[in-house]
Amino acid sequence: MSRKKEVFQPDDRFFKQAMGDRAVARRYLQHFCPDIAALADLESLELQDGNLLRPNLKLFRADVVYRCRFKSEERSHFYFSLLFEHKSEPDEHTAIQVGLYIMLILRQMSLRDKQKLEPVIPLVFYNGKSDWQPKSIPELFAESPYFDQIKPYHPDFRFLFTNVSKVAPEELLKLELSYFRSAMLSMGLRHRPQLILQYITAILEGLKGERMEAVMTFTLAVMERSPAQFMEALENLTFTTKPESKSTLEMLKEEGRKEGRHKGRQKGRQWERVF
Repeated sequence: MSRKKEVFQPDDRFFKQAMGDRAVARRYLQHFCPDIAALADLESLELQDGNLLRPNLKLFRADVVYRCRFKSEERSHFYFSLLFEHKSEPDEHTAIQVGLYIMLILRQMSLRDKQKLEPVIPLVFYNGKSDWQPKSIPELFAESPYFDQIKPYHPDFRFLFTNVSKVAPEELLKLELSYFRSAMLSMGLRHRPQLILQYITAILEGLKGERMEAVMTFTLAVMERSPAQFMEALENLTFTTKPESKSTLEMLKEEGRKEGRHKGRQKGRQWERVF
């Protein structure tokens, strides 16, 4: 995937990068899915390969998949899978897509020798602009005149659904200072760029290295600002990570200059071929 495509479609990339961090996934479950977190040995969370192969060899990629042990005092451990799916806009057929992923994960398990089938729990994360609630598969057929008769023959499962856009920033600020708080704030405010600047100190506080770069790249993309414009906005702010954020912005500026020079060379070669 080109960097240009990543910038113009920043939500999925940032979600996968953030939720692929075990600490973020653990805190997400504890905060948004406490009933499941209470059943899980969260220290055993293990990121899985999200590539799912259909029988016709067409490859699908689930956003994020974890394998985790249930809490147990017995020597034998029972596992389950957590399937995270991200949506940045309403999708009428989310249940079909997630249902396919569930079945493909179960199929992979069934093909492995001596592995028992393990439950797959779907989690749908949404940070779109409009209000939305994903429909279950039976709900997709609710208008059928024979709905009551055919309902028992349709797969039915619920989602652990989170619409972070509806969570007040003040509530997200209460989250423990961490990459998790930074990710939830920046994704929750994705369609309110003026609030991103208002809460930028809380978003960037405590971040370093790859985490700082990931959050900064995402916020720049959704605010549609250049690193230079963003740096100017940071000049009057006071927070402990400002030097780190400025160095990250300088790095992103240099990457932008390199990309610009590369495009310029490509354009030059095109004109050379013309003449």
